[in-house]
This record gives sequence, structure tokens and C-alpha cells, in this order.
Amino acid sequence: MSTIKHILRTVVLISTAWLATSLNAQQQPPQLFSGMEGYTFLPDGTPVPIWGYGWVADGFITLPAPLLTYSEGESVQLNFTNPSPESHTIHLHGLDVDQANDGVPGTSFLVTTGDDATYSFDANYPGTFLYHCHVTTTLHLTMGMYGMVLVTRPDFTLYESGPTYAEDVPLLFSDLEVATNLDPVGSYPFHDIRPDVFMVNGESGSQLEATERIVHFEPGQPLALRLGSTAYSLVVCQFPPELNATCYMSDGRPLPTPFEPNALEVYPGERFTVLIDPDPGWDGTLPCEFWSMVDETLESVENIHIRDAALTIEAPPFISAKGYPNPTRKHITWDDARQIEVWNAYGATVADLRFERGVLDVAGWPVGTYVARIDGRRSVRFVVIE
Repeated sequence: MSTIKHILRTVVLISTAWLATSLNAQQQPPQLFSGMEGYTFLPDGTPVPIWGYGWVADGFITLPAPLLTYSEGESVQLNFTNPSPESHTIHLHGLDVDQANDGVPGTSFLVTTGDDATYSFDANYPGTFLYHCHVTTTLHLTMGMYGMVLVTRPDFTLYESGPTYAEDVPLLFSDLEVATNLDPVGSYPFHDIRPDVFMVNGESGSQLEATERIVHFEPGQPLALRLGSTAYSLVVCQFPPELNATCYMSDGRPLPTPFEPNALEVYPGERFTVLIDPDPGWDGTLPCEFWSMVDETLESVENIHIRDAALTIEAPPFISAKGYPNPTRKHITWDDARQIEVWNAYGATVADLRFERGVLDVAGWPVGTYVARIDGRRSVRFVVIE
């Protein structure tokens, strides 16, 4: 049985006192929360503030938000809690839900600070969808409050009597303007958004070249690329002929006539489902062009690496990113690591040093959640407890 390729980038964290209470509560079923004190990292290691959603059980927000997956016909109860200082909603973009559960202020409910809510709907149609906050939409969206929703069938067909496939590959396009994220209050209102960071699943540039980001395939086992965009850019996917791509669905509905895309344009809010069955032995990229919606200039090309799983690739040296013990009271160890940078939950640098045997002394540090970058390659979180 195939599993979804979960290549969404984990970012950073939040609100330690509230999280400690929530984690002990063991919410069932899983519950999303909103946070406004997170960080993502650019390819050069620069931290950029974000807002977003995360699972209460995990205790941190992600960019993009967690992937939501449901089965066709499932009755969904999506639980949400808002500990952040502003009101938020969850708009279920493209899903067939009634107005009361659609997360649009004025026709649905606001989830104010400290409130809980449940969004109820039936996932009646398989497809690729989005979700995002619909409060001060432009600001909250560009700050990172968005994610993807997949509704799938247990027989791995795209839809009734549709083609079969082996695995889902979610690819969510987005962008941000660093100046806005650094000063969201001062940047609002928006009149001319000019993104300068362009992302696929929350990562860009060299981050997409990491070994764990490669999309592997087996010949004769088609992959379902789940394309969606919350970007303020036009994204054009340039499909190489070796991918043998066919587009079967648009905006969560089967196309009357599937087509073989060469340059597939994905506008903000659009979604497509494209099956690929690459040639055996293929090892290449799917270039994704980001074009300005203001002056129609090409801003960036982000490449998705796709490789035949049978090819033998020597993995680069890898330092375990988990660290132990975690949570910790006195020290945390990363075997063989030599350099570390650490930020607290407010983005302030608390350590930047080289050390022996990968042991970081945290005795006396304030209780809370921290983000560490190990040897300049891997960003992880750890928690200091009493």
C-alpha cells in the first residue's frame, strides 16, 4: 500500500505555556491550532517570521500548514483552537461545505483569542483542495496561514472509473515578501505585493535539492502530483516529455477531456491533479516558474527533483537532527555535530558556537521551545523543561 509523500517543511514554534497545557489534554480527534510567533528559514539560514497552523499534539506550526487528508465520503469534524492574539478562521477553499462552515467572516464564525471551534463537512468529492485563514486575508495568507487538503479514494483511483495511481505527491506553491513578514503591521494595507521568496512546500532553492526532497518513482507506477497555489505569483510548471504527464483534474473536479501538459499555468487558488509515469531510469527536474502578476516578469524557477527509485545514489554524510534527551533539563546531544546556532521562540539568537562531541549545555536556560541549526544544514526544535 502506498503512502503519501509528506514533504512539507516543518518550521518553528510557539507559546510554550499554552502548549504544555494543550499537549497534556491529548485532544481527540487531532486538533489544529493557530500561532503567530513562528519562523521559517531561507536557504542561506536567515530566519523569517511566519504565522500559521499546526497540530496541538505536535506543539509547533509549519509552513505550509499540516496536510489534511480525508477519504471520499468521510464525515469530517475539523477541530480548531486559537491561542494567538488575533482572530482567525479556516476557509476550506474549493470544498463543498455550507456557508456556516466555510470560514468566511460575515457568513461563517470567527474564532477569537482563546476560543475553540469545529468545522463540519462531508468530503463527498475526491480531489485537491486548499485551506487558509480568511481574516484580513491578504495579510494572514502571505504570513503563512495556508495548507493543502486531499480527498482520496481507497482503491487509488483519482475518481470513480478514473485512472489508478501508486502515490500522492502534494506540491503546494507559495511565496512571501520578507519585508512584510518582518513588519506585518507596518506593511498593511497592501497595494502592491512583490514577493521575493518563492517556495514549493515551504522550501526554495538549495533546500529543494536535499536528498530527502527527491520524489522517487517506480516505472509503471504512476504518481499523482497534487498541484495547488496560494502564491501571489503565476506558477508555470514546465513538464519534460520524459515524465509522460497527463492532467486529469482541475479545481477538485475531473476534466471532461484529460490533456498532456507542456507548460501548465497555475494561478492563485487553482489546483490540478497530474499523473506522471516517467521513463525508466529518468533522473531530472520539473521546473516550476514563478511569474510576477504585476509586471509579468520571471522572478524565480524552483526545481522538483524526480528520480527512478532504482538508481543508486550515495547519500551525503548526515547528522542526526533529533538530539537527545529531548525534552531536556541540563544538556542535549547531537552525535558528531561541531557547530550550532540556537534561537528562542521569539527569534532571538541565544547561542552560536562550536563545541566538543555535540553536547550543548542548557542548564539554567529559561523553560521553553528553541530552534537549533546543526552544522549549518538542518534546523530542528528542542524543549527545555524544569
